[in-house]
Amino acid sequence: MSVSATLCSYLDNQACNYDTLEHDYTVSALDSAHRAAIPVTQMVKAVVIQQDKKFTIAAVPAMNKVMLPQLAAITGSPAVLAKEAEIKRIFGDCEAGAIPAIGQAYGIDVVWDDKLAEGADLYIEGGDHRNLVHLNRQEFQQLMKNKAHGEISCAPEELYELSHY
Repeated sequence: MSVSATLCSYLDNQACNYDTLEHDYTVSALDSAHRAAIPVTQMVKAVVIQQDKKFTIAAVPAMNKVMLPQLAAITGSPAVLAKEAEIKRIFGDCEAGAIPAIGQAYGIDVVWDDKLAEGADLYIEGGDHRNLVHLNRQEFQQLMKNKAHGEISCAPEELYELSHY
């Protein structure tokens, strides 16, 4: 497999400047960052969330965990992780665990973490476990224009601390 045709078509239709980066097979966005030798803060992980009867992608730094209550507060709907079978149905041209963070390409809304505005370059999964899509910050922000955003993720140890108050 290679970069998702749906994703490439969407990016091309948006006149988005991007390139791809191939790396050895990995099973997670965090592993992809390590294998591709890019900073983990620049690797964007897509977490598919279900809210009522619709799906949303939470785009967060690869090393972080999504804070569902904060995401729900931003969107105004309760949020739970989507089931794998539903994800497979929506992202038919992607391998499980390699979902691109550009949900608009699939007709799905996106909420992105403000931490993603800090880096000069960002990388997203391309739909398989061997390719990343590289965007500069301006391209990413243009794609996310008018999309909800906020502090929707934190480091795993922070999530543990937050749940024990």
